[in-house]
Amino acid sequence: MDLDLRDLQKSGRIGRIEVDNEAKEGISEGIIKIPSSLTRKETALLAATVETVTRVGPCEAEVKLLEIRDVRETKRKKIIERAAELLKAWDQNSLESSEIKEQIETDIKLGEIISWGPENLPAGPDIDSNQELIIVEGRADILNLLRIGVKNTVAVQGTQIPKSIIDLTHKKESVTAFLDGDRGGTIILNELTQLAKIDYVARAPEGYEVEELTRKQLIKSLQNKKPLNNTQESESIKKKETPSKETLLDKLLKKAKAKNQESFKMSINNIEAGHSIGFNKNMEKLFDISVGEVFEKIQDYKDTQFLILDGILSKRLLSNLLKMKIKFLACKNKEQDLHIPDQIIVFYY
Repeated sequence: MDLDLRDLQKSGRIGRIEVDNEAKEGISEGIIKIPSSLTRKETALLAATVETVTRVGPCEAEVKLLEIRDVRETKRKKIIERAAELLKAWDQNSLESSEIKEQIETDIKLGEIISWGPENLPAGPDIDSNQELIIVEGRADILNLLRIGVKNTVAVQGTQIPKSIIDLTHKKESVTAFLDGDRGGTIILNELTQLAKIDYVARAPEGYEVEELTRKQLIKSLQNKKPLNNTQESESIKKKETPSKETLLDKLLKKAKAKNQESFKMSINNIEAGHSIGFNKNMEKLFDISVGEVFEKIQDYKDTQFLILDGILSKRLLSNLLKMKIKFLACKNKEQDLHIPDQIIVFYY
């Protein structure tokens, strides 16, 4: 496939590219919109290619995909919504129509969903007023819980836990993670237990998602919630994740001098905002540079074994760290759906 944008535009397969940008303190940020009539695979390949751009003119740049939106799907949803409105008007005198009643009930519940926090996360209307919080995976889960009158909910919208939710959990008296009964639910639970305050865990039956549970199943799952420390999931996480990482880290620390160990631990707690610090195998500091410079400059420090990053771990940087055979990384968080291989220990602080 030829990915030359000019040729694709000439053939009509790529539309008019729009760029909205603004500069603050010498740094320009913006949104690039690229309309595509390519196939799904071709569009994904084009998006991945655009993300490899590292320079715009004479300036360094980083391009990150925010979303691929199917406009046809949006139009389809609008058609369905309009059809539902017409059907209601047509059958408004027919109280026996179960489909109409169900659609009306759904519309009412949808109206109760709010956008919460700086990330505009889907949430129930009682999220702020209720001292109990239920964390779910997505918008459809919140809608299903609204059907049984549960309104103190918020959705994480992926495996990367938003900071606003992490902060909110520490303000609530009780926090329950109500997750799908699949591998995805376990991954999110793992992230939550590392970053947030979770008191209870409820899971959909194995192989089921919260959004597809019946009223009876929802109530039963919430009634059967267990304290985090007593759940099989938390025990598995503790056995497989925390001790193994701590054991490996302890082995690495033992090789370094005591004073260097203390310096390393203090650096994790006192790192300057937006900085990154590298250490060699003896815990001796090699560099202290800005996060923006790490990707390019870390290769100059080939003895780096430990890295502290006051930022988010990206796929590009992780690839670099693995090539350098870096053993340990401490960072704030990681990109959504980023897989961490066994060759490197990653701690989140």
